[in-house]
Amino acid sequence: MLDFEAIKQILLTEVASQRYGLQLSHKGDYANCACPLPTHKEGDRSKSFSINVKKNYWRCFSESCNANNGGKKGGDVINFVALMERCGEKDAAEKLSGWYNVGQVKTPQRMAEGSKPTVQQKDYPEPSTGNDSVKYMQSIDAWFDELFKRREKEADVDYWKRARNGVKAKLIESFRNGKRQAQGLLPQ
Repeated sequence: MLDFEAIKQILLTEVASQRYGLQLSHKGDYANCACPLPTHKEGDRSKSFSINVKKNYWRCFSESCNANNGGKKGGDVINFVALMERCGEKDAAEKLSGWYNVGQVKTPQRMAEGSKPTVQQKDYPEPSTGNDSVKYMQSIDAWFDELFKRREKEADVDYWKRARNGVKAKLIESFRNGKRQAQGLLPQ
């Protein structure tokens, strides 16, 4: 899982100069150079490519580049890398995340692989009511599987919000049940 907003904060000037070796000339809030994009008209070496340093976005002013780029006149760091690498924006975001170690959201192995995790066996003492414990753990397992099952057409932001809220609700429920049990309101 990637945090696209964090990845978009990677400085475009850094990516352009360090990763792609562009010789940028800085003037005020802008950095300029000949357009490096593969969508740019071959042979046009004018300084039509500009990076807004403060706002961290790029723009090419050539008509051929914009026409070959689906009419877009610029974009963010992810879009820039996608064009340079001739890949999709998700792949570009993954490349940036790896290059700069930014925007990597850790997901539990279970969600990442879509399968049950392998658990090392440990010797825990058997609970006094083993059957109740097994049933409880089965219900928790079913709850977990249902909570982290992605819904059809669910956006990443909505998925993670629902997952976080579900986990928080379960923690609150568990905490309250523990307090009630400690107060003698629930059977042990």
